[in-house]
Amino acid sequence: MTNNHHLTAIDADTLRQAAELTADPVAVVEDALKRSATDNTALLQDNVLDALRTIRRNNEAEYERLTAKASGQKTRLDKLTRAGRDDHDDDSNDVLMRLAKKYCHFAHNADGRGVVIINQNEVRLVYYIDSPEFADWLRALLYTELKTGISEFALKTVIGTLTAISKYVGEEVDVHLRCAKHGDDYYIDLCDDQWRAIRVNAQGTKIVSTPPVYFTRTKFMRPLPEPALAGDVDVLWKHANIPEASRLELLTFILDCFRPDTPFPILELTGEQGSAKSTSQRNVRSLVDPNKVALRGRPKTVEDIFVAGANNWVCSFENLSHLTAEQQDAMCTLATGGGFATRQFYTNGDEHVLETKRPVMLNGINPVATQPDLIERTISIDAPTIPPEARKDEQSLRLEWEHDYPVVFAGILDLFALALAILPKVSIVEKQRMADYQRLGEAVAQARGYPVGHFSTQYAHRVADGADRSMESYGVSTALYDLLKSMKFKHWKGTVADLKSALEVTSTLDRSNWPRSPRMLSGQLKRLAPGLRRRGIVIEYLGHERDGRHVRVSFSGTPTEE
Repeated sequence: MTNNHHLTAIDADTLRQAAELTADPVAVVEDALKRSATDNTALLQDNVLDALRTIRRNNEAEYERLTAKASGQKTRLDKLTRAGRDDHDDDSNDVLMRLAKKYCHFAHNADGRGVVIINQNEVRLVYYIDSPEFADWLRALLYTELKTGISEFALKTVIGTLTAISKYVGEEVDVHLRCAKHGDDYYIDLCDDQWRAIRVNAQGTKIVSTPPVYFTRTKFMRPLPEPALAGDVDVLWKHANIPEASRLELLTFILDCFRPDTPFPILELTGEQGSAKSTSQRNVRSLVDPNKVALRGRPKTVEDIFVAGANNWVCSFENLSHLTAEQQDAMCTLATGGGFATRQFYTNGDEHVLETKRPVMLNGINPVATQPDLIERTISIDAPTIPPEARKDEQSLRLEWEHDYPVVFAGILDLFALALAILPKVSIVEKQRMADYQRLGEAVAQARGYPVGHFSTQYAHRVADGADRSMESYGVSTALYDLLKSMKFKHWKGTVADLKSALEVTSTLDRSNWPRSPRMLSGQLKRLAPGLRRRGIVIEYLGHERDGRHVRVSFSGTPTEE
């Protein structure tokens, strides 16, 4: 009887162990929890610890739920299972490092930021090592090779090691977003799954599978269309409400967006409600840099402007009613090249720099460019009013654009190639502030059949109109003319403080942006100097004396009744 009982106990224990081998890890731990009421070592058996390690790797919440039931043993279990998990992570780290070295080439940009170049299935991918896209690629690689995952902590360890390798062992390379120049050729990233680019030069255009420049991408970038075999740039005017007199300037702006080697102009579309400003801007942007969010709202800070520039090739803002003076200065810096520096973290003194040069597009009912420096860089186009009977619903507009999109894009590329062929022969006699844009505009105009000098004449009128508009934003400009007029256009001489008092006595009507101090007046006079000279008003600084800074205001133009 005793022997039969002993055999029965052995059989029961063997059956239970066999069941544990085929049971899921949660069942193993649940069983051990029941036995721990009478057996203090039940949770510390090897098979139970293995089950806990598996649960911890795959489901942290489930692990916490189970170990919470382990009265008085949770801390010990944490140590034991963490040791097991770290062993697994160490194995994953080693495997992932070997795979990364096998498939990847590591480099860095001029700022030391890690870059990874991957040749996969005859497609070349380029990522920043610290980007979410590369982290996802590593996870997919590990799963494809070993059908397993990796913890977040272990992945960060791998990425940190690869970053150091790229910075101190890898070569320095240039990495571009959407557009690049290589020799005499311009390259435009199609952003398609095959990572192809379009090469444009004076001889024409061609799609290339592996461009000689490295392009990377951000998660919101979208692909450009495959260009149609026959392009027609004039189809664009069905989808962009631009007056005929401004179409050359818009085409030149679009082509200039492909040239990262020159300063960018800023496009400003204005017009009353219902003039299709946003639709026009969205379609124009999609010819250069399609994006998930094609139009963005007003930036709240200067930093927002540079963050947008770091993540987009074209910075596109809509429905603007006002930009601060600091934001307008930032737009100028963004378009011509510059940066924004701030602390990297609130807890340390490291500096984080956002340095970019990007095309900028704005729209609003009224012009928001009011600072002279911004106005001189801005191509401001007033969209005509659309009569009610000519308006279309959004869905129809979208379908028509999708149909014509490849045709317009091909026409833009053809025009770009023609302009590049003409550009070396273009010479400008009277250069404006944006002289590179002006030269390209001359080439575009000649490619479109206009006579030599046509674009420069048109652009000079645009610049003059902009200067007049900048004067309208400052009451001081009107007050200076009134002061000289009251003196029968003889020159005025004195301190800046005296000039402020004289202007306040002379002009009582227009006090827009009126300076609150002599120092602010001196700053405004410097900003307004180019526009004032166009009006015949010359400001000369005569140096400092004991009573302050002296200036002379004189008139060199023809007096008019105002």
